[in-house]
Amino acid sequence: MSKRLGPESEPRPGHPLPGREGEVPWQRWEMGELPQARRAAGSTPPSPEETARRKAAFQRQAELRALQDSAREAARQEGHREGYQAGQAEGFQAGLAEGLEQGRAQAREELERQLRETLTPLLPLAASFGEALHELDEVLAEELVELALATGRQLAGEALKARPKQVLEIVRGLLHTEPGMSGKPRLWLHPRDHALVEEYLGQELAAAGWVLQPDDQVTRGGCRVTSASGELDATWESRWAAVKRQVRRRAAPPPREEGAP
Repeated sequence: MSKRLGPESEPRPGHPLPGREGEVPWQRWEMGELPQARRAAGSTPPSPEETARRKAAFQRQAELRALQDSAREAARQEGHREGYQAGQAEGFQAGLAEGLEQGRAQAREELERQLRETLTPLLPLAASFGEALHELDEVLAEELVELALATGRQLAGEALKARPKQVLEIVRGLLHTEPGMSGKPRLWLHPRDHALVEEYLGQELAAAGWVLQPDDQVTRGGCRVTSASGELDATWESRWAAVKRQVRRRAAPPPREEGAP
């Protein structure tokens, strides 16, 4: 049990309580005693040098913190600026590519429109020009055929003059025609060819019952045969007409297909 102290036993200010051996004496605290107690404990204020050192260290820390904040802000602004520039450049390139593509498309459309406007009126002209060329080809081909025939006729005439005995081959061919001529055939010849045929084929024709008949209406180099069964026309004119028909038939262009240009 605790023992109540009497008035004489209560500690008085400034007097330590009695304690055990080795314990710090107890003192009663009162306001206004803390500075004195600290001074009593041996505490001294910092020296001016220590104060200056602490201020300098604090200032350096503040400056370092300010530099760090400034560097962070500068880095943030630089990153923002670079990002803005990169985005602007990327947007510019994308816009440029899109603009170029649109420009090319518009240029192609404009070129196609101009071509249509320019070429549309020329289409009928081109069609008529193609038809004119085709007709010109046909005319030229026909003229070339006529030229070739005229040249051939002239050459044939020259050959006939150089070889008048060609008529003998014609007469011999008619003599051996199958079926043979019935009745008493008559061979009509130019008077000069008549003399030539009579000299070389007279006996053979007489044996076959043919009669030679001179006719100055027959062109030299040709002849004709008449009989009761019909007539064979081997005159120069008829043979040349057959040659021309053959040449023109071969030179004629193929028929054009319907709808072809």
